[in-house]
Amino acid sequence: MITQLTPPAFTKSIVALSIISATALQADVATADALPLKPLVVTATSTPLEAADTLASVTVITREEINAQQAQEMSELLAAQPGVDISSNGGYGKANSVYMRGASAESTKFLLDGIPLYSATSGGAPFENIPTSLIDRLEIVRGPKATLYGADAVGGVIQAFLPEAGDEKQLDVSIGGGSFDTKTADATLSGASNHSQYLLSVGSFKTDGDIIKEGEGEQGYENENLLLNLGHKFASGARISGLIMNSEGRNHYVGDENDYQVQVIGLGVSVPVLEDWDTELKLSQTRNESTTLSSGDKYDTKTQTARWSNTIWSGEHEFVVGAETSEDRIEVTRYQAPNRRNEAAFAQSLFDFGSTSLQLNIRQDHNSAYGDSTTGGIAAGYKLDEIHTVRASYGKAFEAPTFNDLYYPNSGDPTLKATKSETLELGIRADHEAMFWDAAVFDASYGDMVIWSNYTGSWAAYNVDSKVQGVELASGITLDQWQLRAAFTWLDAKDQDTGFQLPKRAQRSARFSADRLFDKGQAGITLLGATGRATTLGSAETLTGYVTMNVRASYDFATDWKAEISVKNALDKSYQTAKGYFNPGRGVFLTLNYSAF
Repeated sequence: MITQLTPPAFTKSIVALSIISATALQADVATADALPLKPLVVTATSTPLEAADTLASVTVITREEINAQQAQEMSELLAAQPGVDISSNGGYGKANSVYMRGASAESTKFLLDGIPLYSATSGGAPFENIPTSLIDRLEIVRGPKATLYGADAVGGVIQAFLPEAGDEKQLDVSIGGGSFDTKTADATLSGASNHSQYLLSVGSFKTDGDIIKEGEGEQGYENENLLLNLGHKFASGARISGLIMNSEGRNHYVGDENDYQVQVIGLGVSVPVLEDWDTELKLSQTRNESTTLSSGDKYDTKTQTARWSNTIWSGEHEFVVGAETSEDRIEVTRYQAPNRRNEAAFAQSLFDFGSTSLQLNIRQDHNSAYGDSTTGGIAAGYKLDEIHTVRASYGKAFEAPTFNDLYYPNSGDPTLKATKSETLELGIRADHEAMFWDAAVFDASYGDMVIWSNYTGSWAAYNVDSKVQGVELASGITLDQWQLRAAFTWLDAKDQDTGFQLPKRAQRSARFSADRLFDKGQAGITLLGATGRATTLGSAETLTGYVTMNVRASYDFATDWKAEISVKNALDKSYQTAKGYFNPGRGVFLTLNYSAF
């Protein structure tokens, strides 16, 4: 059941942001050449819309921001974004759990160019094995999106878009190195000819890593990656595209090491059937494999998906209808489990009545293990003026337990129920020419959430009913040569029956970044902070909060040449986001980039 939520922090924040908004017009005048801060968002509705028109809480991280931050891992880009929390087993290829709005990590849906990517055994996405060099853009959509993307889109959706070729031939090469004996190399060749585009990218990342557990040595990580992205557009407007992405290597962790492979193969065809009707078919196969070297234990997930969607326009209104089918096949050394199939049909309506907009969603899923599930959602928005938009939404979602939850020896439970959620959200967004701010308050109920805990005496998977309430704030401004971004999250996530805090979720987190642009380069800083978090459900033990700082600079020292330097964890803060696992200490890294053609 949804309850009322009106924390004082939200009211005070709205007042503060309103004051900023009232003075932002002066900033608009002073920044005529400012970078646009009204990004188009695809993930929220599956079609491109400006952020304010999506009626959702969204964050967009562009290629320019990714380059500016010199991010080595996706966790650097996601950490402390509004509504997002990360628990890491030590950094540099170690397992990352990404929580959105207090839901389980398995309830965060991850898409790679629209293709679902996850492990059917553990449930989580392999964020730690997706090289940032292959990410052209990130979109974070908070709140339930099961009506579009099916099971697991409970807390939200994160979509990474792969780079595509431009109209001109381009060659980009980079080499780098630094602390922990880290070595990197990447090369990308792209171009277009006769309405065909191609992009080929290869890369390597190797590091000895840092000491992540007391009394243990350094834990290294190796990755080699490849991306081939092809496309052709016909005179009729139809387009065919295909991609192959492969990321593989070896991960050293406390007590052992494993070989891993993450592979995505996709084929897409889009056709303009009529002037106001587009249809698209996307076929994909993903593989997420891990093999422990000492024991030979294997966890191999293969997922095949076919998705057909149609977008129809009627005046200012838009309608999306489609169907989707998927199958998970696993090969696991420790247990046997049946294949799991899911068939679904979905529909979405976007109504534009001028100042008022309305979104309706419905989806019917049939899961071979859990039967039928119907999810729905409704959202409404109202433009107070050309700058401010208020929104309200309500949505349902579900998540099926993972194969590990059900069948892992001596701790899985085949009788576990699927998680079902309800979320209510209120928000407001202001978009100026050179500045934006967004505030959202939400109340979510996650019925039968699956949590692993030993609070009853044995380590096992349990169903618990949880209640989560939160406030999310985000703002960005471009002023003269300065680019500033800020985010804050307040979260209260509890087991509804016992009152215990849900583990590994910080109650408060914040992120601030500032970049100064120069004629031939830029310099920047990012501050991340979080309060303490419970280690396990029912435990009084809490991990200490922390503040970290990353600094960076780049310089275009010659035509087509650029040098970069970054200092990660510049304060050399010793901190944990998962019990017993320290994140890497201070690291200094240098990168040399060359672009041709």
